[in-house]
Amino acid sequence: MSTPAPLQYQQVTVLERSQVSPSPAPAAGQPRSLPLTFFDLAFWDFPPVQRVFFYDHHCADDDLLDVPGFLRRELPLLKASLAAALHRFYPLAGKLACELQEEPEIVCGSDGDSVCLTVVVGSDDFRDLAGDHPRDTARLRPLLPPLPRHGVFAVQVTVFPGAGICVGTTLHHAVADGSSYAHFVKTWASIHRHEVEVPPPLFDRGVLRDDGGLREAFVHDHRALAAHGDKRLGDWDLSSRSDAVLLATFRFTEEVLRGLGRRAESVTSARRCSPNALACGAAWAGIVHARGSDGGKARQKFGFVTGCRARSTPPVPGNYFGNCLGLCPVKLEEGNELTAASASAAIWKVIEGLAEEGRALRDAREWVRLVRESAAARAVTVAGSPKLGIYAAADMGAPWGRPRKVEILSVERTGALALAEDGAGIEVGVALPRGEMEAFRAFYNDLLAGLT
Repeated sequence: MSTPAPLQYQQVTVLERSQVSPSPAPAAGQPRSLPLTFFDLAFWDFPPVQRVFFYDHHCADDDLLDVPGFLRRELPLLKASLAAALHRFYPLAGKLACELQEEPEIVCGSDGDSVCLTVVVGSDDFRDLAGDHPRDTARLRPLLPPLPRHGVFAVQVTVFPGAGICVGTTLHHAVADGSSYAHFVKTWASIHRHEVEVPPPLFDRGVLRDDGGLREAFVHDHRALAAHGDKRLGDWDLSSRSDAVLLATFRFTEEVLRGLGRRAESVTSARRCSPNALACGAAWAGIVHARGSDGGKARQKFGFVTGCRARSTPPVPGNYFGNCLGLCPVKLEEGNELTAASASAAIWKVIEGLAEEGRALRDAREWVRLVRESAAARAVTVAGSPKLGIYAAADMGAPWGRPRKVEILSVERTGALALAEDGAGIEVGVALPRGEMEAFRAFYNDLLAGLT
């Protein structure tokens, strides 16, 4: 059903809000609830993960670039493919209690389950918004849908007449990790292209082992912290600052990564640092440099997540739907100067250690409190991964093709670097206050100049 709701909201005009239900409805034998696992509960009260996908128009038919043409021809196709994708990923149309229950679960597969789809018209400069240069996040936020109460997923399509469209999504982090999200996006896009050969998701929670009772322990930790009024997660959040927060993309090409690797090997004991370690190390050092005296607490702290599907015993199937990530803290040894090389070496040391069986989960009992300690220290963290292949996954076919740009806007609330593939290189999205962004850009440019 559709309800016209024309109103002004910053740079966008809302045309329609509709509820898209899985079509056809989930089969009778499918689970009607999915328990949240300890992997899910590690991210229980994180801000939702919010991405935007900017699509150029690749068709000579200019009719699709005006609002009536889009509403008449493209919107019904997007709704139909979304409904078909939700048939496979029906928990995304489910509900989740706002307060943590004793047995937290996603309630799904019921009549009336749906995802809110908002359609708006944007008046901002499409190409400028989809650039790499620093842009005020206040201009990008209107491209994102709010998450309805008890909802776990929402979608917004913003039409930029004469330019393109932007698809924004908001996802409760306790429902799915980046791998499951990319699986859904790939399914939606393949259906939209009339290709349906993507393997279906696996919802069976029995493939995960929790011999140490981490699920109950995490529920206890969350409740205890809430009872004490713990608000440290908010220490990462830049969105409520009075001064402008800017989002920019910095590209680490294959050539740049090779140069950073040679430098790391020449001044540290690290050997063959991974591209992720090199790009993240450079960005970590750059952010701490940009913060100046305010970067003291974060100077020694970084964190990333590692996929635990293949690292679990027995391995969890790759199409498992949910969260399956391990939290990996990184600390620079006291007395060491934080440089791109030393930061990369410290990250790589932790990555190498994950090769030890069971290492990814060894300190899992402390994850809930670790997250808050990291936020209080304003540690730099990571969202996304080049391994997700999000640009290829989001190829909607003609007339939109692959997105020209993908952004993780929620990094302004989580202190994270937004990683994605860039050919053989890596793109890193960074959200910083204006003054810090200028300092970070100078650090990045000097770093690249020093490699030549």
